[in-house]
Amino acid sequence: MKTLPECSQIKTLRKKLNISQKELGEKLRISQSTISRIENGTMDPPYSKFKVIYEFLENEKRTRKKSKKHAEDILTREIISINPDSTVKDAVELMTKYNISQLPILKGSQNIGSITSKKIQKYIAENPVILNLKVADVKELPFPEVEKNWSVKDISNLLINYPAVLVKEDKNYIGIITDSNFLNLTNE
Repeated sequence: MKTLPECSQIKTLRKKLNISQKELGEKLRISQSTISRIENGTMDPPYSKFKVIYEFLENEKRTRKKSKKHAEDILTREIISINPDSTVKDAVELMTKYNISQLPILKGSQNIGSITSKKIQKYIAENPVILNLKVADVKELPFPEVEKNWSVKDISNLLINYPAVLVKEDKNYIGIITDSNFLNLTNE
């Protein structure tokens, strides 16, 4: 008979899978506070509840390992980025030149923000003088960063909320993934 791990190992496994307590709770219809108490050892859960959580996480781990494609398989190697001191007009010119709709704002190897064509359109409609501002003054949140071995499924979930994802190997950026990278998967 296979034995279940310690309660603290649930937290380790959940974090490795990049699943929040809230997300896990919603999928299993268990409150986030219950999951937190189980992970922290402040609650001795019924065997059946603990087993459901553990088996879900183990199954998710197996599913992700089976995923055939990873970030490194679909990324665009050339990262077109912009410096925070560049102007919005510079960003527009880059987006037009490379036919892209978003740019990471990088300062050296630091991901400090992003700028998208949608945000620029909104600002220009309100005040065309925006083109002379620095991108740092109108920046949006930085794109999420993932390691090159992340599964395509997990990246797809990130792209629901973000226009792009930066891909790293060790501490260096090696590419970027956008919706168009996923659309190209249909051509394979």
